[in-house]
Amino acid sequence: MVARPSFAPGRVLSLTALAALSLAALATAAAVGACDGAGGGGAGGSGVGGAGGCPVGPREAMFTITVRAPGGPVPRDTTVRVAWSAAEEPTFALDDPTTWKTLDEANVVCAVDRAAPPPEALEALVCELWTVGVTRVEISGTGYEDFEQTLTPVMSEMCEDFIPQKVDIELVPAVDGGVEE
Repeated sequence: MVARPSFAPGRVLSLTALAALSLAALATAAAVGACDGAGGGGAGGSGVGGAGGCPVGPREAMFTITVRAPGGPVPRDTTVRVAWSAAEEPTFALDDPTTWKTLDEANVVCAVDRAAPPPEALEALVCELWTVGVTRVEISGTGYEDFEQTLTPVMSEMCEDFIPQKVDIELVPAVDGGVEE
């Protein structure tokens, strides 16, 4: 006769719970370890986020652009035009508060005080681009060359998602016949 161990029903439930906890711990460790790769940069920007470059916390805009003019404020008539696969966004014009949109109205949101008139001397214009995929940005302002760039999102294979990017843009003074304007 072979002796067989007897299992009480409570013991089987305890072992099942232990197995489930172990499996949950392994899944959590794998998820945390999935973002150990470095975040990449793209088109003038760099990846941002938590440890290893994976985004952590609240959702961020795909691109955050910061526009500056060398030696002074950005032109008062600076305009930002954005197009991406889903649409051409409404144009933002620094000198026209009727173009200053919220995220409920457009996917281009610039950091301006909606309760104040257009700024006289803005050191940097910061705009969030809540787009998905390749995004075309055009910026213009009096006294500066028109700026055009296509921003390409960076996919993190480790995180299995796109990495939000910060892009610095410095306007170039316009030259007319060899003489700066």
